[in-house]
Amino acid sequence: MTLLDQINQLVIYTQTEAFRKTVPSVSKAGVDWHVYHSILSMNLICEALINSNPEQYQSVFNIKWWIIKLIKKMPRGKARAPKYVNNFGNVDLSIVEMELDKGYQLIEQIDTLSENHYFRHFVFGELNVKEAKKMMIIHTNHHIKIIQDILKS
Repeated sequence: MTLLDQINQLVIYTQTEAFRKTVPSVSKAGVDWHVYHSILSMNLICEALINSNPEQYQSVFNIKWWIIKLIKKMPRGKARAPKYVNNFGNVDLSIVEMELDKGYQLIEQIDTLSENHYFRHFVFGELNVKEAKKMMIIHTNHHIKIIQDILKS
């Protein structure tokens, strides 16, 4: 699944009443939060990549990132989202839709960047464009799976 495919999937979740569904036994957050958190994270990563100076990129081995890349999934309940991508309040659908539209544009932009544009992840360190795309796919897939579990319950 590509990043664009994932955004398309997130859009689908906004177009049903399931957008407001919560199942506390699956996740403290509802579908709306997972959609918003996913697209907001993706957009902020894309913006960081676009605004980075590729001459400053330094590849450093990170065992946590290596493991996540190897298993292609993130364990549930092990990490907490930073405050700037965490909103447990009321999620405004119009803002989510705006962020989703922005996401399409940003994904196109990062496809034009040189390979050493990067962003600094709070756990995994500096990830270049290629690694950042992998991380965004794994992260978004993690939240899509949680959404699917909420919708099954």
